[in-house]
Amino acid sequence: MPKYTFEEIKALLLKCINEHKWEAELTLTFSDKPDEYMIIIYEDHCSFQRCGTAEKQSGEYNCATLDKLYSAEQMDGIVLEKDWNKIIDFNCCDFDILGLW
Repeated sequence: MPKYTFEEIKALLLKCINEHKWEAELTLTFSDKPDEYMIIIYEDHCSFQRCGTAEKQSGEYNCATLDKLYSAEQMDGIVLEKDWNKIIDFNCCDFDILGLW
């Protein structure tokens, strides 16, 4: 089981943007994927992307809300709603800096 639920992560991301005006970048590592992925929260939307070298990066795929991002299919066939249990690591230096973890 992942260390955090989607609802816990969602609350932390929303706290960053709504209370601290901080565009947090949360990195996710999946047990069945070789690459890392990132969720970024913005004031008016959020995004999901594959991280890596310039050749491997996907660029940002934007969603209106975290809930829509959670249920929509992302690159590499990831649907957070069904794949959340495959997350083996969360990393967010923004959460560290703000003392949210």
